[in-house]
Amino acid sequence: MLAEKSGLSPGFLSQVERGRSTLSIVSLSSICKALGLPIETLFSSTGPVDHQTPTVTRADQQLTIKIGSAPVSYRYFSGQLPAEPVRELLIAELPKGSKQEESAHEGEEFGFVLKGGLTLQVGDTTFELKAGDSYHIPPSQPHSYSTTDATDARVLMAITQPFIEIATR
Repeated sequence: MLAEKSGLSPGFLSQVERGRSTLSIVSLSSICKALGLPIETLFSSTGPVDHQTPTVTRADQQLTIKIGSAPVSYRYFSGQLPAEPVRELLIAELPKGSKQEESAHEGEEFGFVLKGGLTLQVGDTTFELKAGDSYHIPPSQPHSYSTTDATDARVLMAITQPFIEIATR
């Protein structure tokens, strides 16, 4: 029985069948796993569902997908998430003319520029990012950030290691 294999209730599946409810990505993924069907075969998308994570993904190059005729679309600002769980979500607020010196850490870091402009230096490569652009930094990769004297930046960051270790009592 599909409900049993997918972990979804029979009532919910019945509503979907009758067009009274729509599937979320999570529900659709559960159904596909139960049926042994690759989920990407059901999407209409702006490009292939890629399992590689580029360093920078420009806003106009982010994969957008829709499920059937559902009104909701999803925009991926990164490739596949890491095997390690995301430990923290942060918003970095970088004032005009600021610079974070080069550093490296054990966890992976994903960022999405919410506002302003950001210069990202990863190894020997420099990226000029604007609102809507995203990035992925692998573990132990040296990187730094800066803003110009003309603009500040606000960046949503997802990190796979704690940003600050807080001792527990």
